[in-house]
Amino acid sequence: MKEHLEHILNIRPNLKACLMGTRRTDPYSAHLEIFEFTDPDWPRIMRVSPLMEWHYSDIWDYLLYYKVPYCKLYDYGYTSLGDVTNTVRNPALSYLDKKTGSTMYLPAYKLMDESKERIGRNIVV
Repeated sequence: MKEHLEHILNIRPNLKACLMGTRRTDPYSAHLEIFEFTDPDWPRIMRVSPLMEWHYSDIWDYLLYYKVPYCKLYDYGYTSLGDVTNTVRNPALSYLDKKTGSTMYLPAYKLMDESKERIGRNIVV
């Protein structure tokens, strides 16, 4: 992200702010403010995080109601996406298919306990 932000600011040096999709429950985000400048080692720009106080269910309510396209991995039991080394399907969404005996997964928007959103990730906070 840092490289892309530098690239954008080289093209548009008068840009003053960027919108972020950060939420309070995202890793390393508990201390952030809705309006806040980037960290000192990043290109200087105001981060605007309008979703900061949204909950997991708020995001899914919005996406589904307004039919916003989203990554289809969420339909297969993933609730937090990183990379191939730290992302697995969320066990809180698993169930046993009685016909096949196979473990299946509900889509991410079926997760009822938002405190379990990141249990499919190996994140050190």
